Amino acid sequence: MDQTPLVSVVIPAWNAERFLPATLDSVVSQDYTPLEVVVVDDGSQDGTAAIVERYGASHPVRLVRLPASGGASHARNVGIAAARGEIVAFQDADDEWLPGKLRKQVALLTADQRLVFVACGCRLISPTGQDIGPCYEGQIPLTGGRAWPALMARNTIHTSCVMAWRHALLAEGGFNPTLRVAEDQDLWIRLAMRGHLGYLDEHLVHVHIRPDSLSSRGHLDQIDVALPMIERHLAARRGELSAAERRWIIGERHGRIGREAYRRGAYRTGLGLIASAITHGDRPLGNLIYVATTLPPVMWLRQRLASARS
Repeated sequence: MDQTPLVSVVIPAWNAERFLPATLDSVVSQDYTPLEVVVVDDGSQDGTAAIVERYGASHPVRLVRLPASGGASHARNVGIAAARGEIVAFQDADDEWLPGKLRKQVALLTADQRLVFVACGCRLISPTGQDIGPCYEGQIPLTGGRAWPALMARNTIHTSCVMAWRHALLAEGGFNPTLRVAEDQDLWIRLAMRGHLGYLDEHLVHVHIRPDSLSSRGHLDQIDVALPMIERHLAARRGELSAAERRWIIGERHGRIGREAYRRGAYRTGLGLIASAITHGDRPLGNLIYVATTLPPVMWLRQRLASARS
């Protein structure tokens, strides 16, 4: 196998002119070759295409234009199909890679033929540019050939951190565009079922939080879309999971979504999911303490005390 395989970086972009230059700078400045960048303009109505064409004049950056927006999953799938490299790396149009990201990940991916894809750590950057800490509260994915049950329990991989063999992505059909959310989690689970996951425990990506990316539907999307996706995988792989693993996966998912729903004021929904998490063995004491300390009267009292001290 070629020790320096071509890497295709796939970037879906929709009205991304404000952030795309910084993203492209972080990609084309990587110390790895050969490299190509495929930006899929997902029906933008701003200057996204012009920015890509400007970069293409002096860098291996090319533009694929879609006549109308089909969503990030569809755009990424178009990019995978258009890619010429053996390896595909994903990048969002408003995130940034740190130096050495590609070189280090290619070395990891090509060092072990069992690896289907690799990921790395990332840090969250606020709208004001402040580093607010590691993604996923610093939790890292389980690696190796049994990574998929852990990914079913909790996602700890950001899209901009992933690099995968293109043949595996094509074999899995890429991202599922019918999923409104959690389409990335779904693909990581499917790839992990195909082979091993590798992970670099380094923060090599800055994930930017944008004000318009904060959705009030977070817990509803997780209930309506993400949970059924996980349940389908559980049903399909039931014979390969122990009873303890099934309880862990359900408990972890229900607990996280339930706490988020409760925090957002959906108390009945949140309590139902938290109760399910507890019955499945997910942090019984911790979940009970969470409910007790986030009850509306308790939160009101905390706010009053904080105001009095300030």
